[in-house]
Amino acid sequence: MVVVGFIGLGLMGKPMAKRILSAGYKLVVHSRSSPPVEELANLGAEKASSPKEVAAKAEIIITMLPDSPDVKKVVLGENGIAEGVRPGSIVIDMSTVSPMVEMEIAEELRKKGVEYLDAPVTGSTMGAESGTLTIMVGGSKEAFERALPVLKTMGKNIVHMGGNGMGQMTKMCNQVAVSLNLLGTCEAILLASKAGLDPKKVIEVIGSGAAGSWQLNNLGPRMVERDFRPGFKVEHLVKDLRIVREVTSRLNLPLLGVNMVAELVKALEQHGYGSEGTQALITVLEKLATHQVGSK
Repeated sequence: MVVVGFIGLGLMGKPMAKRILSAGYKLVVHSRSSPPVEELANLGAEKASSPKEVAAKAEIIITMLPDSPDVKKVVLGENGIAEGVRPGSIVIDMSTVSPMVEMEIAEELRKKGVEYLDAPVTGSTMGAESGTLTIMVGGSKEAFERALPVLKTMGKNIVHMGGNGMGQMTKMCNQVAVSLNLLGTCEAILLASKAGLDPKKVIEVIGSGAAGSWQLNNLGPRMVERDFRPGFKVEHLVKDLRIVREVTSRLNLPLLGVNMVAELVKALEQHGYGSEGTQALITVLEKLATHQVGSK
């Protein structure tokens, strides 16, 4: 069976790596933090001291990292994947980063006879744990087909979107829809509360019709209950919307709603909510409205 390498065992990466291991693949892991590496090692994974070592031992190498500079450093930097990877291998970046950076990395690895896929995901930690993530993939069709069995251990809806960078471009579209749905959910709940309605009943009623969305039905109740534990962190949405704005600036495409939500989540992060779940956005709107959900 193919040997898989996994670099980056954070909130999403660790459960994704566990899915690969539980599917029977031999897994080599590396991460900046040692506790998740030890946890995976206790389950049967092999530890590696660097991305270079992971790449030297694996045929398919997966990265799940915070931001574009991190991916570039891990793949192309000192002791990085590029220094250990063998021709014919496939590197798959499942982070959410700049499409332009992904295209740059793909070009560098191509010189070494290595395929590169950008394969960002959506579905939160719950999807990572259950193996039901949606995965949008950019890169060659041949590399996609070769990597598909491994990707299927982590996701259910896995779609090849085009060449390098197109997976990330698709994720940017996803984040536009997510962020505006999140804002709509916050405003609907705030209106319900201010008008004297039971917000939970409102979510139940409108969530079953045309207004229904994943954000409303899953994060709406958490907003009402003041449960801001992260499935997807505020700081990550701040980063994603920064990338969206970079991309749309290059395309000369005005997206007014995205710009507004981007400023709101930046304010949320500045108020100390960076490590909380994105449902904490309701707190910024409550401050603007001088009304807390559930109060009289």
